[in-house]
Amino acid sequence: MKTPPKIKTVLVDDNAEFLASLVDHLSAFPEIEVCGTATQFHQAKELLIKENPDLVFLDVVMPHKNGFELLDEVRQAGVEFRTIFYTAYDQYMIQALRESAIDYILKPIHPEELKSAIDRFKYLTQSESTILSSMKHSPAICIPEILAIPTLLGIQFVDANRILMFRSTKASLLDKPSWEVVLIDNTLIRLAGGVSAEKISKLIASFRFIQINQSCILNLIYVSIVEYKTRHCILLPPFEKIPLTVSRAYLNKLKEKFDVL
Repeated sequence: MKTPPKIKTVLVDDNAEFLASLVDHLSAFPEIEVCGTATQFHQAKELLIKENPDLVFLDVVMPHKNGFELLDEVRQAGVEFRTIFYTAYDQYMIQALRESAIDYILKPIHPEELKSAIDRFKYLTQSESTILSSMKHSPAICIPEILAIPTLLGIQFVDANRILMFRSTKASLLDKPSWEVVLIDNTLIRLAGGVSAEKISKLIASFRFIQINQSCILNLIYVSIVEYKTRHCILLPPFEKIPLTVSRAYLNKLKEKFDVL
């Protein structure tokens, strides 16, 4: 039987005691390979760029800059990985979800919560592998359809088939909403500041996308059903647990578009 690949993991926490405790807890998981730890922001940034890990346990509150700022800078450098936030503070949970975190664990870590988070990582990774494998064997999906996306760094060329959705999010209540692309492997691509829903609609006019509300545009090839009564939009596995709702106005537009009045 082929041995499953190790999960390349980096740990970031400015508290050496908590860091040592996390290393000890992770030793109970043979699939986890801790390839580095960091206690300082710049040290962590260099480590993440160098190691390009699969999974990162990331503290939120650190001196000088926080974990969200670290995540943002590393992503801008082109490094992507799954993130499990772990912290002594519970008020950052919503922001962590906006950053597509796998889990949000409060200190001190309990073995059951740690196992649950790691199992979730393995499930997501396996599901993505299944989708990518099926794409290779599906004539309807495997033909690349390149889309030029205006991002914060420049024009990024992406296969439209790999895009799950465009969504509008806010980092905080005081910030203006901005659009981002969510790929099927959970990679996030932040769009340039001036990009609006109207500009996205023009950009994807020749592709298979539908807008379901003011802040979400979905790739139609991953949509299973739009329910009339609940207005729930159910995606195909493994994305079926993502909560999505179609607004009344856009439901009527979809009915007109697909002639199902």
